[in-house]
Amino acid sequence: MTLDHPRLSQAGFVLLMVGLVAQISGLLLNNDGSRYATQTHWLLFAPALLVLLAERLALPLWRQPCSLALLALLGFVAVSGVLRTDAAHSPGYWLKIALFLLLYTFAVARLTQLKRIDKVLLITATVAAGFAWLTLIHQFVILDKPLSYDAIRSGGRLFELGWNGLADLDHPIIAGLYYGFFSLFLLHLVVEKELRGIPLTLALAGLAGLLMYLLLTFSRGAWFSLAAGGLTLLLLSPKARARQLLFIGALALVVMAIYFWPQIQNEWRIGTSRRDLIWLNWLERLPEFWLLGEGPGQDLVYRYPWGDKVLHAHSLYLQLWYEYGIAGIALFLLLLATLLMKAWRMRQDASARIALSLLAFAMVAMISDVYAVFHRPSPYWVILWLPVGLIMGLKRSEGETGNRSG
Repeated sequence: MTLDHPRLSQAGFVLLMVGLVAQISGLLLNNDGSRYATQTHWLLFAPALLVLLAERLALPLWRQPCSLALLALLGFVAVSGVLRTDAAHSPGYWLKIALFLLLYTFAVARLTQLKRIDKVLLITATVAAGFAWLTLIHQFVILDKPLSYDAIRSGGRLFELGWNGLADLDHPIIAGLYYGFFSLFLLHLVVEKELRGIPLTLALAGLAGLLMYLLLTFSRGAWFSLAAGGLTLLLLSPKARARQLLFIGALALVVMAIYFWPQIQNEWRIGTSRRDLIWLNWLERLPEFWLLGEGPGQDLVYRYPWGDKVLHAHSLYLQLWYEYGIAGIALFLLLLATLLMKAWRMRQDASARIALSLLAFAMVAMISDVYAVFHRPSPYWVILWLPVGLIMGLKRSEGETGNRSG
């Protein structure tokens, strides 16, 4: 079985596009976790597996450093889950997660190679921008919640639409990262595509809604992540609009710093929200787990002096070291390094610039706000694994044949 036949090929990749849209936008459109999982399995993973087998495992795609690093990492996670008696889940769980991540990155990479991923991201960004505006209208117009710093900071941080369980991302941090991801993509469209007229107006309107939502999550990790990704995009872009937006952004930040100085001082006093105590506890316990780790999926339990308890390191890098030991974190860092090197070498390509910017966004987010990436599909898959697939799918030149991507 092959995908050489045009109709079969077209159908297979359309299914991948539909499945990826369902996985990404389904996080907003579904109010039932079980239904979301079923849709993702049948609309994305099943077609991706069929396409992978039909393409005889798409071997050329995996013959590049970043793909080999990913395979090594997923293999390590799967083997650790099977062999370690202290793993938090059954061996079958880890094998399934490794397979799903392989299929996910494969689907993104192939759609990137075929120049179809932009359509997926445009659709999902439109859905995200729509829900951002709906949330702002529902929360502050229909429900008439106070739009003040004190009210929002003390208990009104955005993370859900507030109607029928839709667009409920469970926590302001997760919501900030999810909507921040699409803010970066729309910024890419505004800069790189040099939109004019109605398309530019719509893109700016969507970007405004996403940025307002992001601001009102008061997720500072998402703010810094977007700043890192946005600076990467604007500094690397050769477009004149990038220089203009850098100037406008810097000016806006100065004005906001002056106008909101009391609120900024309060955010400074809040600091790391006591993450420093968790990180110090991790450091104190490092001799216990640095070599082999405590086991895949194990919680890093820390109880604050006042009694509150947390179950993870509040840093993906620290959490992965805690679970998988020095070999696991080394493989993860190797994956990031190979992705960065590939995207950097191809930075003259606009597709590489947005992929690199999204990876920069993810790498900053993982410092303090992402706690797990080896688990069932979630917003964190969009934040990390989607950029991984984007970079895997980048082609060095149009003259390359087959699936070769670096």
